[in-house]
Amino acid sequence: MKKIIFIILVLIIVGAGGWYFFASHKEQARLEDLKQQYPKLANYIDDVIEKQANLEEDKNDIERYTTLGLAWKSLADWAKQAGIADYASYYQKALDIYEQGIKKTSRRNTLLMTNAGNMAKYLGDYKLAENYYKEAISVSPGDETYYSLLADLYEYEMGKTKEEIIAVYDEGLKHVLNTGWLTAGKEAYLGRAESGE
Repeated sequence: MKKIIFIILVLIIVGAGGWYFFASHKEQARLEDLKQQYPKLANYIDDVIEKQANLEEDKNDIERYTTLGLAWKSLADWAKQAGIADYASYYQKALDIYEQGIKKTSRRNTLLMTNAGNMAKYLGDYKLAENYYKEAISVSPGDETYYSLLADLYEYEMGKTKEEIIAVYDEGLKHVLNTGWLTAGKEAYLGRAESGE
């Protein structure tokens, strides 16, 4: 019985490894095809391929998740400008990488969280973006950046009420030591709200 269980476990491991090998080579082939169709994107595609290889070498190096996510994001930006129909799939790839990094850091890396939030925003998943910005605030409540990101999301994408947006600024002002940026952001928002922009 132990021998059968061992054989099954080996088959599962080999199968998973084979699937991963196949999927990664399929993705690289897709990227090479894209490079042939859009030579102007070659540098961005090569950057993704290089950063993916770097991550495979050391999945414990958190910076590699950040750089690979940024490479996918840059490719998405340029693919969008080039008129490539599925450019959003590259934002999704960036989001997937950032989420892997977030898990790897036991949900303690706010740079990965805000980057994931930004990718979710680009993909139109505003609730997910909100969750990541709020999570970044909970991990590092003294950083004004996360409050600004959340307030902007509420104002421009989610159509939240004036009270909800002001509440974000006010919460940040309670926790941030250098309040200049948040105070200016709140005042600018109030100016827009009062003028009806």
